[in-house]
Amino acid sequence: MEVTEGSMSISTSLARHTVRQLIELGVEDVVLSPGSRNAPLSIALNQAAEKGLIDLHVRIDERGAAFFALGISKASGKYVPVVCTSGTAVANYLPAVLEAHHSDVNLLVLTADRPARLRKTGSNQTTNQENIFGGFVRHSIDTAAPIDLDHLLGGTGPVHINLQFDEPLLPEDSNDWLSGIHPVAKPEAKRVPGDIDVTTKRNVIIVGHDRAGFSVDEIEDFADDLAAPVIAEDPLVFEQAIAHAPIILSDERVRRDLEADLVVVIGRTTLSRSTNAYIQGSTRVMVIDPRTENIDTSRTADEMHRVIPRITNPVEIDQAWHDKWHKYEEVAAASLSVLPDWSEAEVAAVVAEELENDAALFVSSSRPIRDIESFAVPRGGIETYANRGLAGIDGNISTAMGIASKHDETYAVIGDLAFLHDISALTNPTTDTLTIIVVDNDGGGIFSTLPQRGVDGFEKIFGTPHGRDIAKIVSAFGVSCEEVRSTQELHIALQRIHPQLHVIVAKMPSRESNADAIYNVIKKYKELVLL
Repeated sequence: MEVTEGSMSISTSLARHTVRQLIELGVEDVVLSPGSRNAPLSIALNQAAEKGLIDLHVRIDERGAAFFALGISKASGKYVPVVCTSGTAVANYLPAVLEAHHSDVNLLVLTADRPARLRKTGSNQTTNQENIFGGFVRHSIDTAAPIDLDHLLGGTGPVHINLQFDEPLLPEDSNDWLSGIHPVAKPEAKRVPGDIDVTTKRNVIIVGHDRAGFSVDEIEDFADDLAAPVIAEDPLVFEQAIAHAPIILSDERVRRDLEADLVVVIGRTTLSRSTNAYIQGSTRVMVIDPRTENIDTSRTADEMHRVIPRITNPVEIDQAWHDKWHKYEEVAAASLSVLPDWSEAEVAAVVAEELENDAALFVSSSRPIRDIESFAVPRGGIETYANRGLAGIDGNISTAMGIASKHDETYAVIGDLAFLHDISALTNPTTDTLTIIVVDNDGGGIFSTLPQRGVDGFEKIFGTPHGRDIAKIVSAFGVSCEEVRSTQELHIALQRIHPQLHVIVAKMPSRESNADAIYNVIKKYKELVLL
């Protein structure tokens, strides 16, 4: 039924019109942070949730709420609205909006505002929220009147709608305004790939962590047509990927020996310096990434595509080329023998080995994601996620919780500083099956592997030891927790399934010893290459 403004407040009408459209456009999940100015939306959303039309998730911390919505969108591919009140609540969305922009994730930011007439008047909790996210959203609408959302949600990436709600904020009617509302299916727009002819045989495909939005099957079929080995920053979804690629390419002599006629980069390669050095030294580079159209517009390569092209004549496999890659793969695997029995590299390898098929895994930035790439043995059967748009350490727990809401069984590997950075997320612990492995090395372990290691004041300005007992902090939130201090203990801990949120704190020897272990692996690899 159509609701007229004459029978209710303008704010109630605006809220109901907005929620009605969200449901009709196929929105299934909405994340809400409590507040007063967003009361019209909160009430309308709750009424829709009570009728089973949406799933409403309430998160009290706006920054965490936005990352929670980001996680849901990553796992579902759908637009996920995140709703807040006015003022600083809006500003807390910025980190997740930046991540959504650079990752091209479908985040719909619905911010409540005072009427425009109250701006710059000293009115409480009123600031200029119009276009507050600048160029990091595809659309930014500031309105006190109902608008058409269909065209706004027709693409990908974050969208911001600033809704001005005037008094009264509460509904004054009891109309069954949700009667007859249902999603309206719309055809999905698809790009048509172009045709290309590849005559070279020494080809390599390098896949960034988010695969630029392409499926594993699409990429594997393309690799077969190119007869190309695959290097994946995320080796847990490509069973046939080259293992330990960052170690293999760490030696300049090896990079020259493996120089390709064509390197195809799918997505962004953001992790390994050695992999990027290999790309830069190649004869010809092709980039495939839809983000080059409106996000990474200054990116360059010898050839650019926004969809995976069709190979007109599939390439005949050069077995000697593949054998050479596998030879170095075996050498890299042998170099891992110098790793200590308990290390951060071993945590990555154990997690990759223990997870059951169909599990989801979120990997945080800094060392954990690099350790997965370097030390995990390639496999398939896992759905992986990471916030690699800006590779920040904020919002990791919240993102993992959002992802867990769309999977039966979810895991996350998060460094201790990233975990503490988002610790407020534990005030709203998920009831979904989520196990978080915290790699606790008492500080910023990645810096010990970077050139600034050993500079004056290193511990204070880079190492940043926190000295906190993470297991006790987690337990204080009433969340299930355990500590592990060996590979065997981690194996055992991961074999147990916990029906809700569970945290495993992997206590590591030290940041310095971990950096030494990585250095020793590279040193051993280079020695073995000379043999």
